[in-house]
This record gives sequence, structure tokens and C-alpha cells, in this order.
Amino acid sequence: MYLIQQITSYPYQTQTLILPNGNSLTLTIRFAPMQYGWFITNLTYFDFVLNGMRICNSPNMLYQFKNNLPFGLACYSTQNREPSLQQDFSSGASSLYILNADEVEGIAELYSNG
Repeated sequence: MYLIQQITSYPYQTQTLILPNGNSLTLTIRFAPMQYGWFITNLTYFDFVLNGMRICNSPNMLYQFKNNLPFGLACYSTQNREPSLQQDFSSGASSLYILNADEVEGIAELYSNG
């Protein structure tokens, strides 16, 4: 797992992230104060585009796309709640991670055996 460290408390941000395999993806997230949450407004990886997904605590938020993507996206929080405050990622209360292909497969095995 690779921690995405450069998330700030700015409510709208776009980042280009380098994956373990050397490819890059573009991730745009925004904070919606009226909905108390962070949202992926755009995730682009080659011709794969994802728009409009709420960021929630999950070992792989992109699990449903495991056959299309060689990576995953995990969110964990130190408190017993979803990332719902604007400063959650910048304060370290919540963390967003990129998973490599092996980790995605390991999580898929856990899901199928559970």
C-alpha cells in the first residue's frame, strides 16, 4: 500500500499519482460540506474514467472494477467514522492508499472466501 500524502484540506484538488507499475492516474477529489464528505469527482487511468464516488472507509473502494484496473484505492480512518470533515486527510484522521495488483487480488480472495 502506498499512502497518498499530498492531500490537503483544500476542498477541490487534482493530483497525478504514479502507480507501482510506473503508469500514472489522475485523481480529482472535492469536499462537499453540505454532504459531510469527500468525493472522487474524476479518476482517469488510460481509457478508464470514474466520476462521482464518495470516499468511504474500505479496503478497496474500487473492488467492483478489479477486472479493469491493476490497482485499488483503500481508505482507513483512525476514528470510528467515515472521512466527513474537510481536514480529515490533512490531519491524518483518515488516509487514502493506492493498492498494487497483488493487494487487490488478496482483498478479492478475502471477499470471495467470506
